Amino acid sequence: MDTTIIRYLRESVALLPRENSGPANEFYRRLFELAPEVRRMFTREIGLQAKKFSDMLAWVIANLDHPDELSSEMRALGARHGGYGVTIDQYAPIGSALMWMFQHTLGDRFTPEMEEAWLEFYAFISFEMERGAREAPATGTHP
Repeated sequence: MDTTIIRYLRESVALLPRENSGPANEFYRRLFELAPEVRRMFTREIGLQAKKFSDMLAWVIANLDHPDELSSEMRALGARHGGYGVTIDQYAPIGSALMWMFQHTLGDRFTPEMEEAWLEFYAFISFEMERGAREAPATGTHP
């Protein structure tokens, strides 16, 4: 992965508030607006899910320099999400909610360069997750 993209990804995440799960909660709020049908997939309290999202985002950013490990984990994540009932066509609103979270939380601090980096990176993430979902049998469990 290009070092410039990695830099913009890390800079944008570093700007997110650390004291709470506000950005992740906003991500889910926006996702449920864009794709209300996915709300039923979340059986746990959304605050706990937001914490898992924040933890995964931190892990992804920490592992940007390890593309093989990152690809493997994204494939595993895709397989798990396939088991929860996530379909490939639901990846678009997830990406939209992610971009919205950064735009809404950071405002003008979320630069066009950061947005371009996230668009490119989300294409990578969704490709690997789709690959994992296609390669693994569904488990039928929920997040």
